[in-house]
Amino acid sequence: MRRFFVRHKFLMKLCAVALLLAIFCGVFLIMGWGSLLHRVGNTVIYPFQWVFSKVGDGIGGFVMHFEDVDRLQEKIDALELENESLRAELSDAEILYDEQAWLYRYLSMKEEHIDYQMCAARVISASGEGSGGFETLLTLNKGSAHGIQKGMPVVSTSGLVGMVVEVGINQCYVQTILKPTSSVGALSPESSDKGLLEGDFAYLYQGQAVLKYLPEDAEIKEGDTVMTSGNGSVYPYGIPIGKVAEVSVNPHSRTKEAIVTPFHDFSDTKEVMILTSYIRYTEGDHTPESEGGA
Repeated sequence: MRRFFVRHKFLMKLCAVALLLAIFCGVFLIMGWGSLLHRVGNTVIYPFQWVFSKVGDGIGGFVMHFEDVDRLQEKIDALELENESLRAELSDAEILYDEQAWLYRYLSMKEEHIDYQMCAARVISASGEGSGGFETLLTLNKGSAHGIQKGMPVVSTSGLVGMVVEVGINQCYVQTILKPTSSVGALSPESSDKGLLEGDFAYLYQGQAVLKYLPEDAEIKEGDTVMTSGNGSVYPYGIPIGKVAEVSVNPHSRTKEAIVTPFHDFSDTKEVMILTSYIRYTEGDHTPESEGGA
């Protein structure tokens, strides 16, 4: 028994305090001081009630705050999804608009050359030679599966781009008129002077080509237009090439040469048209000579 009281000393003390409180309250009630006891009890208990009430309110507000945060996060997530969808729709609309605008620009070329059969193509990659960064070789997203053949001319809405030099099943490679191995029969409609437009390393860094082998008495001058002459087996007559920037005399051949700035921007080619078929014209009167592509 003694061991029990020693082991449960705290419990025994607690019971003793409770018994004393019960006796104390009973005495107060017998003496008619119950209301005083009630007021004292309320006075003692009130601070604890106030603290527990505030703690409860705080916990409730804390929980409600996190519930509001969760609801707000859900709304944010929904808005982000909606914005992402709208951005995708806007991007698709912009791409469609650009494609339509691009094709519309070729409409005038098609109206002017009703014999042209064209295949739209996009540039997959481009490379250049020299320090100017101008393009001399383009890789397009169309190949033999789309009817593309080696030797077909390539144009943009601005003018001549070059010629297909190699064809794969779903892609082809285009040599631009700036490449030093390129050669195009060309003329100036203002003076009727004819020559060969060739790429030249000396002018590649400026994005220019050279119209060579002009007669010594050629009247071509700065500012004149240069276009394809139709001579040769590749390019049809009348495709715009560029403008003359400078005219000089070759001291070795005694022929004149004209530096030509192309109409097409060879620093950023994105879309082109491949001429898959056209009617070849003779120079001057535009009388059909033969049908078929280059």
